[in-house]
Amino acid sequence: MLEKLNKTITEKSEKIMGNEKVEGFINNLGGVLCFVGAVVFGIMFIVGSASLMKTGKNYVVKPSAEAKKKAEESSEATSEEAAKTESSAEHSQ
Repeated sequence: MLEKLNKTITEKSEKIMGNEKVEGFINNLGGVLCFVGAVVFGIMFIVGSASLMKTGKNYVVKPSAEAKKKAEESSEATSEEAAKTESSAEHSQ
C-alpha cells in the first residue's frame, strides 16, 4: 500500500517537475524566499545592534544610584550584624 502510494507520488512529482516552466517557477520562488529572509535578517541585525549601541551597556548593566545606595546600606547592616555575632561569641567563651 505504502509502496504504491510512494510510487504514485514519485511519478506525479517527476511529471510536474519535468515541466520547465514549473521548475523555473519553483526555483524563482525559492530564490525570492531566500532573498526576503536575508533582508529580514539584515534589518533585525541592524535594529538589534542599534539598540545595543543606544544603551551603551555592552551586556553589562551598571546599577543605578539608588541600587548602589541600597546595596551599601545592606552590606553595612550585615557587617554590623556579623560584628555583633562575633562579639557575643567571644563573650560566651
